[in-house]
Formats: sequence, C-alpha cells, structure tokens
Amino acid sequence: MRKKITNVTIHSIVQKPYKGELIVEDGKIAEVGKTCSQSADEVIDGRGGLCFPGFIDAHSHIGLSAEGYGFEYDDSNEMTNPVTPEVRTEDAFVPTDAALKEAALGGVLVHCVLTGSANPVGGLGFIVRYTPSNLTGDKVVQRDIGLKMATGENPKRVYGEKNQMPVTRMGTAAVIRKYLQDGKNYIEKKAKAQKEEKPFHDTDLKLEIAEKVLKKLIPARIHCHRAEDMLTALRIKEEFDIRIVIEHATEYLKVREEIKKSGVPVILGPYMCSRSKVELKDMTYKTYKGALEDGTLFACISDHPVFPSQVLRLQAGMAVAYGADEAGMFRALTIMPAQILGIEKDFGSIEKGKQSSLCIWDGHPFDSRSRVIWNDQDGWTTL
Repeated sequence: MRKKITNVTIHSIVQKPYKGELIVEDGKIAEVGKTCSQSADEVIDGRGGLCFPGFIDAHSHIGLSAEGYGFEYDDSNEMTNPVTPEVRTEDAFVPTDAALKEAALGGVLVHCVLTGSANPVGGLGFIVRYTPSNLTGDKVVQRDIGLKMATGENPKRVYGEKNQMPVTRMGTAAVIRKYLQDGKNYIEKKAKAQKEEKPFHDTDLKLEIAEKVLKKLIPARIHCHRAEDMLTALRIKEEFDIRIVIEHATEYLKVREEIKKSGVPVILGPYMCSRSKVELKDMTYKTYKGALEDGTLFACISDHPVFPSQVLRLQAGMAVAYGADEAGMFRALTIMPAQILGIEKDFGSIEKGKQSSLCIWDGHPFDSRSRVIWNDQDGWTTL
C-alpha cells in the first residue's frame, strides 16, 4: 500500500527544513520532496506538523526492567560472574514493556538495548524498533551489535561486596585484558586445528564473542564515566586493535583531545538525573556543545530507566540551552546514533530508500508542550 503524507514541514536531518511531501510504500520512503509525483492509495494530511525521523536511543535498558514490575522483571545485569559475554539482552527483553509505547509518544522509535554495567565483560546488545506487535522478533532491527564492557564504580561496588576480583580499577582493566588475551589464544587454537585439518571440539561461547570483537566484527561498548577510565579504554583499544564505543563519557571535556585524536565514537549522557555517585560529580550539559565543536561522532541517550526514553528530546533541548547547536542536537538523536550503531542505511534521516521511521509533531520537539500526533506504526496517536 502506498501512502502520501502532505502538509508537513520535513526535517530530513540531511538538509534544511522545508514544506513538502513523502510517499511511503511497503515500509520504506519511496519519494520525498517539496512535491511528490507518485499516486497514493491513502493521503495523510499532516495538519501542518513537523515531520522528523524517529529518534534513536543508542544506550538503553528498556524492556529489561519492564515498567510496573520489581525484581521479577529486572534482568539488566547477570551479576554472578565478572565475565559474562555469552548473555544476550534479547533473551530478557519484554516486548510488551509499556515504556516502548511511551517512548514512541516522545518520538523515540529505535532503541539499542544493552546489559547493565555491573560486569567488566557484560553481554551482547541488540537493536529494536517500536511496533505495536507483542513479539520480540517483530521488533528486531539487528542482533549482536556490540559487547558491553564496564569500568569504574559499578564493577568495583558489585564485586567488592562479593570480595572477589575486581575490587579496583586496575583489577577491572586486568579482567578485560585477560578476557581479550584468552580470545586471542582461542583464535590461534582454532586456526592451528584448521591448518592441521583436525576437528575443533573446544567451542567456548564466551570466547566466540571475544573472537568477534578481536576480528572487529562488533565493537566493545565500554562504560566509562571518568577521564582515567576513558584513557584506560583507549589503551585497551590500541593494545588489542579493536573497535570500541565509549559509553557515557561524563568527563569527556577533560580528555577531549585524546578522544578526538582516537576517532572513537562516544555515547553522551544521561544528564537528566542526579549526581548519584562520585563519577557523576562533574557532569554538565556543556559536554554536548564541546563534542559538537570537536566534530566527535556522538549520541544523546537516556540510559532508560535512568530517565525515561520518552523525554530524551528534553535532554537535547537542555543541551541547546547550555550552548549546543540545535541542528547538531537533532543529529545526535538521529543520524549520528544510527552511524554509531551501523544502521544509517535504514534509519536516522528522511531520505528515499530508508525505512519509514517517521513522526509528525504538533510543535518543536524540544518544547515540553509538544507531542507526536502521528507515527508510521500507530497512525494518529493520543495520550
């Protein structure tokens, strides 16, 4: 079925806003411009609203701590071992989590769902998009998009209470290094068996994931708030020649030159929260302004449920209040997280051939009074 969306101002992200039209067919954007020539089976009057691509929350635990439940549905962390790369967030994801619908009402249609940060080596994340379906499989965009790792206070606290390694930052780094070195040895062992034309019977699920990281098939997504932890992550990247994404990067401004030189993308946030631990004491919305000035590839994220993904847009608005470029912050909600996640061919902007991940707003998304009045999954929406 071919749909035509008219009477909207198109914020494509890749060019300046303009009054235009879109043709959507089979879930993809077939045409977009000031006027569209193709005929349509259905015409949707956008009521003079603003049409944006669905926002992307590139670091979330949505669906792992489902709204309205307690311990029974808290599956963010497998805190039984500091090295648990074999766990997958898809296996704990609750596709009926009310937060998914609420996030869509706030314009967030795509989420990267990661394990928490209890373990130095956590588990595999995946990407979902919002649909009304109650089946996880109908929401999956991409599986195994990165291996979560963590430095800093979280592993220290969790394993300090258990009186086992790691209880220090150097211990955390050592656990990560050992895991990656074990992975290198595993790759060599497999290669030796192949060279000798012998069967390999020692498959290890943990080290299979290390192999993906070491072969740069997936990045290590490393939780780092403090400057020293970010520097440790950069050292590990160089030592093992792997791809990494620095998650949170609260003290980014203290090491901005080092990060800029490395070319490593960063996940910035959340900032719409209290300074609940020491490593958050220097957090500031000015970080977004600095990252834009540096030309760093970054994403603005909620860390849901740290604060609700539904109001992710308001965090971006606060960044603008602290001096960040408005167009830059829209990129930090759309095309830049798409690039970090490797889904920019389908998501992150309004362009021909991309997925119809679309929202129509009745006002500016950074205004708390504005709301999504239409999206491509639900049609017309109500609060």
